[in-house]
Amino acid sequence: MPVHGKSTITPGRQLVLLILGGLVTVLVIAAAVWVVSMPWPANTPEVPEAGRPVPSSTPEPAPVAMPTAVIAPGTPKPESCGEIYSPAMVNAFGDLVLNPPWTTEPGADVSDGSDDPELLAVINATEHLSCRWVSPVGPSGTGVATNVVWVTEAQTAAVEARLRALGMECYEELGGLRCITETTTDTDNFGQSHFLRGGIWLATVWVNAGPDGYTHDMIGTIWAGA
Repeated sequence: MPVHGKSTITPGRQLVLLILGGLVTVLVIAAAVWVVSMPWPANTPEVPEAGRPVPSSTPEPAPVAMPTAVIAPGTPKPESCGEIYSPAMVNAFGDLVLNPPWTTEPGADVSDGSDDPELLAVINATEHLSCRWVSPVGPSGTGVATNVVWVTEAQTAAVEARLRALGMECYEELGGLRCITETTTDTDNFGQSHFLRGGIWLATVWVNAGPDGYTHDMIGTIWAGA
């Protein structure tokens, strides 16, 4: 049977190896603790580079306010069409009705106090009343439409210049300026009457209707006592 040789590891070397093994174990444990406990960067969102604007949605443009005349103290201010006519004028219209319901329906075929785009722009740009004497049942070939328009001095001058440019006959009357035009054909009689006075413009178109003295009646009623 084989004979085993005597061990060459001395007690001193065993002690050294034990010490080295202990140190290695301590170092491994310390390294593991350091790895676990070391701080790691937080998962934060990426920040855009400074100085570079971030695109955003384009804001909607602000609405543009329509110009409105400032009504001077003492200027007549009827609140409804019923306040601009005398009872006699109302009766003179016979079967025609003032502002029947159909005239306010969306898309209603109604007229304003002018058919000129420049004059219509002034009417629509400022405070006004729309007064229409028409058939009670719907559009027809007969009627009168008047806008009572409150205008600035600049608008008054622009309206007068436009009326003259359109070739209307203009003259002074009842404290203001009157401009008229009339056309007669084989089947129809139509025209316009405009009156400017003290910040008010009475713009009227008429077709196959209009009692005599219509504009004079409005002037006498609106400026009653003036």
